[in-house]
Amino acid sequence: MLHKNKPVFIILVLTVVIINIFMISLLAYTLHTSREREEAEARTSVENLTLLLEKSVSSSSREIDLSLNTLRVYLEKELRDKQQIDDKEINILIQKQENWISSIARIHITNAKGQVKFGDHDIGSLNYANYSFFKEAQQQDQDQLFVTKLIRDPNSQGWVHIFARPYNQADGTFAGIITTILPASYFNHLIRELNIGPNGAVLVEDLDMRIIARNPMLKTPNGQVGFVGGPPELSQLVHSGAQSGTIYTQKSLDKIPRIGGFRRLSSMPVFVSVALAEDDYLEKWYEDIIEAILLGIFFLAVTSIAAWLLWHQIQANMLANRRSRMLLCNAQDGIHVINREGSLLEGSDSFFRMIGSTPQAALGKTLGYWDNGYNQAELQDLINRGMSTPEGIRFETFYQNAQGERYPVEVSSVLVHLDDDEVFFCSARDITERKKAEETQRIAATAFDSQVGMLITDPNMAILRANRALTEITGYSEQELIGHTPKVFQSGMHDKNFYACMWDHIRTTGSWQGEIWNKRKNGERYPQHILIAAVRDKNDQTTHYVASISDISAYKASEEKVHLLAFYDSLTKLPNRSLFLERLEQSMREADNKKRFGVILYIDLDNFKALNDTEGHETGDRLLQQVATRLLECVGANHMVARLGSDEFVVLLDQLGASEADTIQQVETIAKRILQALAQPYFFADSEYRSSASIGISLLGLKAHENVQDPIKRADMALSEAKNYGRNTYRFFDPLIQSQVQQRAEIDVGLRQALEKKQLVLYYQPQVNGAQQVTGVEALLRWQHPTKGMISPAHFIPVAEENGFIIPLGQWVLESACLQLSEWVKHPQTAHLSIAVNVSASQFAREEFAQGVLDILEHTQAPAHLLKLELTESALVMRVEDIIEKITVLKRHGVSFSLDDFGTGYSSLTYLKRIPIDQLKIDQGFVRDILISANDAEIAKMIIVLAKKLGISVLAEGVETEAQRDMLEKQGCYHYQGYLFGKPMPIHELEQYLLLQQTWL
Repeated sequence: MLHKNKPVFIILVLTVVIINIFMISLLAYTLHTSREREEAEARTSVENLTLLLEKSVSSSSREIDLSLNTLRVYLEKELRDKQQIDDKEINILIQKQENWISSIARIHITNAKGQVKFGDHDIGSLNYANYSFFKEAQQQDQDQLFVTKLIRDPNSQGWVHIFARPYNQADGTFAGIITTILPASYFNHLIRELNIGPNGAVLVEDLDMRIIARNPMLKTPNGQVGFVGGPPELSQLVHSGAQSGTIYTQKSLDKIPRIGGFRRLSSMPVFVSVALAEDDYLEKWYEDIIEAILLGIFFLAVTSIAAWLLWHQIQANMLANRRSRMLLCNAQDGIHVINREGSLLEGSDSFFRMIGSTPQAALGKTLGYWDNGYNQAELQDLINRGMSTPEGIRFETFYQNAQGERYPVEVSSVLVHLDDDEVFFCSARDITERKKAEETQRIAATAFDSQVGMLITDPNMAILRANRALTEITGYSEQELIGHTPKVFQSGMHDKNFYACMWDHIRTTGSWQGEIWNKRKNGERYPQHILIAAVRDKNDQTTHYVASISDISAYKASEEKVHLLAFYDSLTKLPNRSLFLERLEQSMREADNKKRFGVILYIDLDNFKALNDTEGHETGDRLLQQVATRLLECVGANHMVARLGSDEFVVLLDQLGASEADTIQQVETIAKRILQALAQPYFFADSEYRSSASIGISLLGLKAHENVQDPIKRADMALSEAKNYGRNTYRFFDPLIQSQVQQRAEIDVGLRQALEKKQLVLYYQPQVNGAQQVTGVEALLRWQHPTKGMISPAHFIPVAEENGFIIPLGQWVLESACLQLSEWVKHPQTAHLSIAVNVSASQFAREEFAQGVLDILEHTQAPAHLLKLELTESALVMRVEDIIEKITVLKRHGVSFSLDDFGTGYSSLTYLKRIPIDQLKIDQGFVRDILISANDAEIAKMIIVLAKKLGISVLAEGVETEAQRDMLEKQGCYHYQGYLFGKPMPIHELEQYLLLQQTWL
């Protein structure tokens, strides 16, 4: 048979091969992309961990320097005031250092010859005169911090870093140095807490590649403190002078391949490195390889087996076709085939014998030729029913043979496809004998050939017969029941009056039906539906009672399940939103009638999405179940706890108090109890999790005849206020919130009209250089409302961001600014001025943004090199390659870019290095307190240094005083914007301002 179907076999094999090649290619591509993603995540992790370690070590260095500087100031003051140092007082001052330095490091103070005169430990005859940093401090004669590389401890064999600061006599000459000896072991606690995985490594070394600290610390000599060495990749990066970088090491000390981050400290001759092992960050990927191999093997096996089965099915079908032809000729039933019009197409020998006709005479005839049971219309209905019933139909009719005899037959018919056409395959069976047997057994079949329990008693209620269904329902055998009365089934849940009424109804009407609780043999009570009928003779005397019994336990359970599904949450078993609204409506009516306040507590779990994303939805579900249990324990059984969806719960407290003050006092107690309960740790299979919640509270009964949604809305607003306040707290509904919502809605509607009615205007704030010459302006949007006056963008820009109107609004601002540029370029006095335009993250994310800017420049004929687009750090959250592409396209045409409010967002410094920004703007929040806050001053200085390193300009905004400008200029910032130079002003005021500036200059 194979040679007859060889083409089919070849096609089948080729299909299996192609499918498996495609599957293997898909798995290989998936594994490749998965590895690239894991490696990218590992690089980001080591960069962040290295930066964290660098900040930790630098912070310790600054604290040591602060302590040394404190002692220096004290010593120089003593030398100025008293011409000498009090031994007792200086030793006390050294020992009273109230930070970690006094417990870790040793502090020494020397004279001008390097001899240690004071210290917090036994100083012996220690002398620093031969140390290079002491000689350098003598020669430089200036206040400077000196930090050594890793050296041997002068007093022991350990390894230490020495921090030193010189101090001077009253006349300014060198008086000696103050030192802090910091043991290398101190760095161990800084690196111990970093999560680096089972095979990761953290390394702190000096610039001579000498190990200061390592986690894990190797037991081999080359892994101990003081050993000079490390991976060649790391050594090459250190000697290159790079400040930071990412490396991949193959030849580490412990022979484990790793990817690591590197950062050089500016405050110490030290660098830090954090590395993750390849086996750790690719662990999941290795598991994916095994799963892919198993999946490939499984898929190959499945497709091969399926092809084998299909081939055997093809062979079986051919064999079945031959068998079908044989059966058609030898079948006992009347097999026949008719088309959709009812015409006979084919028939078996037995069929032609049944109808008493020859094939030549019957073929082509319709059903009415042999069917005597239905008229033509009824036969057509049967054909229609067969076409609409894919599984086929079965019916009884009467055939008439050639002798005119009429006899019953049972016909089975199914619609099948044959030679691209639909035909009915029919089988007719003579059921004459069966009909006779059915006639004699009708009563018995009615009683006992069903799935319903049947019971027959005599007139005195003695049981005569019971069918198998009844014995299965009750647990009694038929022999155990015969002779007894149905009282053996009674459950005791119905009283005598119930049964009296039932039998009275039977005697009156002849039957009774309904639901009743009975008892099985094992004592189990169950519900059943029962129909009892009296059988009477021709004299109307009762001869028997027949009972039909159905076990409805499953129906009742299903009914209960439907009730639970409709009104209860399937996860927590708490009432759902539907049942809660029903109960809330009832509670609101009772609050109106009884004049007692009720309360709604709207509860939302804080940071629940983070748990779902990190631990999975199964862990999130277990948390929700524990939360439900704790809420029930907090409020008790008299009040309702419901789950509205996701991590939102609601507590309904009924009739809590008669006065508003009393109610508030009680609900505060309950809210605090709930917050405390939900803040307790949650324990899962292998982890512990801590969470918190925010609660919004709304009172019921404050207003009569409220809509059921009103208190829910108030509680929801209060919940939002609680989250805005900082989470893990509760807030009552404040009417001010409603007022703010309405105000935002008014802004939403009015803002669109403002653009149409030309109520929006641009204000311009000057930007100046170090010579206070105006180099450009920033365009700032204002809304001149006809009735409310000038509306600040702080009120309407957030609304525009939310409703999407920021796109046409930003388009208008950009076009208006470009029109102004095209006007200025015509005049020599303003032709050099640039205009900075703020671009929202929503605008910048649009695919057509770059082309839109170019279209505006072409339309307005504005000079592109005088247009500066200001981006916020939130705009850099999108894909980096997309950012670079858009900026590059616009910079190619001359447009420049500035990063606004730098330092207040969360953009990566790695991204900043790649994105071609022209200017950084120091946020006014850092400028405002630059004179009084050392942190703000340091941040501003770091931004300026960073800009210089990246080769871009820097501008400080919010400059209001000369002192601020002087401080910024001293740190290297020479471009400013702020009220010191000019406030935002409309175009006519700006032009007058520019005219005065030119006149003054």
